[in-house]
Amino acid sequence: MLALAHIAVLPQPSKPALRNGSCPVDARGLGGAARRRLASTLLLVTLTVVSAASSATPGAWSIDSTRSFAQFSVRTLWFTHERGRFAGVHGALRRDGADLDVVDAWIDTASLMMDNTRALNEARGPGFFDATRYPRIHFVSSPFANAALREGGTLQGILDLHGQQRMVQFTLLPSACPAQPLGCTIRVHGTLSRSAFAMRAHRGLLSDRVVLDLDIMLGESG
Repeated sequence: MLALAHIAVLPQPSKPALRNGSCPVDARGLGGAARRRLASTLLLVTLTVVSAASSATPGAWSIDSTRSFAQFSVRTLWFTHERGRFAGVHGALRRDGADLDVVDAWIDTASLMMDNTRALNEARGPGFFDATRYPRIHFVSSPFANAALREGGTLQGILDLHGQQRMVQFTLLPSACPAQPLGCTIRVHGTLSRSAFAMRAHRGLLSDRVVLDLDIMLGESG
């Protein structure tokens, strides 16, 4: 009689469940060239997704320097005011996410204009703005809600003035203009301490408090 062979039937390894009809990909079973092709494909897909997300995010609106300006006033000992105006305002308003904006702006100190020539020369000199040594006044805001362009709000950030960097706080004035941010004037108001920025000339004749106002118009999106 023939002996019967007892064959043990081993359980088959379970297959990963498929989702939406897709096939699992196991790179361990691929050769070197196939793995490289798979990696290249995955990288291409990732870059495509990142590029699409970037293109969907608005860029920056440049400040229109031909229609924007900054002006200041300082009270004198005789209760009059020295006033000046900067024409060279540059920079951009950048969208930072869906509902936040960031301002990055600078002022050419040499663009300062004043009615009094003697006062203008002093203001551009070392005791005040020192336009030769510090040709720019630079401000970068913290992110703020873009609704503040319509409703008004606080504008905080770092101001680089006369070689000093300080955290400052300005006020965005509310606007009824329906076309924010384009087509509307963005108005900013605030005060600064001269001594906080090492501008201490004529302290007995001029107030330490400087009142600052800016009118900003934006150009097309970058």
